[in-house]
Amino acid sequence: MVHSSNKTLEKVYAARTDKDRREAYNDWAKNYDKDVTEFGIQLPYVGACVFAKHVDIGTGPILDAACGTGMHSLPLKMMGYGGFNGIDISDGMLAIAAERKIYENLQRMVLGKPLDFPDNYFPVTYAIGALAPGNAPPESLDEFIRVTKSGGLIIWSTHGHINERTQPFHDKRHALTRAGLWSIEFETEPFVSMPTGDSEIMHAVYVYRVS
Repeated sequence: MVHSSNKTLEKVYAARTDKDRREAYNDWAKNYDKDVTEFGIQLPYVGACVFAKHVDIGTGPILDAACGTGMHSLPLKMMGYGGFNGIDISDGMLAIAAERKIYENLQRMVLGKPLDFPDNYFPVTYAIGALAPGNAPPESLDEFIRVTKSGGLIIWSTHGHINERTQPFHDKRHALTRAGLWSIEFETEPFVSMPTGDSEIMHAVYVYRVS
C-alpha cells in the first residue's frame, strides 16, 4: 500500500524496521528542514500552540520524543520553555538538533522499545510528527505513560485520516483510555499538515493526562 504520493514522504512511511527508519532519516537529515518547509509543514506551529495552552513556562524536564532536528521544540524554546531532553532514532537528526542548542540532553533511542528513563520522570512528554506509519509504532505510547509523571501531560500527534495503517494508533489511544491509564484533555480537529507535500495527509494533536 502506498501511503503518500510524495516520494520523499513515502520512503519514510514505507519503512518496516528500525534499521529502515534509521537509514531513511539519516539520509534525509541534511535536507529535512528545507524539504518539510517547502511542504508547508504546519505541525511545529500547531504543536507549539497546543503545548503553550496546556503547559506553564518553567515546567520541566520535558521529553521531546523523536525530536528530529529540533524543529518542533524550537518555537517553545523561543517562548521561554526549557529543560528539553531529546531522543531520536537517527544520529544524523540528533547532530542537527545539537547545533540548535535547544536541548540539555540528546540521546539515540528507539520509540516502541524501552526508554532509558526512570518511571514517573517527566511532567510533560512531547511527540509531534512521530507516531505514524513507518515511524514510531502505537506501542510507543506505553513507554510515554511509564516515563511521564502521574498527573503529567502527553502531547502528541498522529495521522487524523483513517485507513488500515493509521487506525492502530487510534485503537491504541482508546484502549489506554479504557484501561484507565490516561484521559484526554484536548484534541484538535484533523488538519492538512503538509499542504504542498501531500494534501491528503492529515494530522491531529492530542493532550492526554496520565492517571
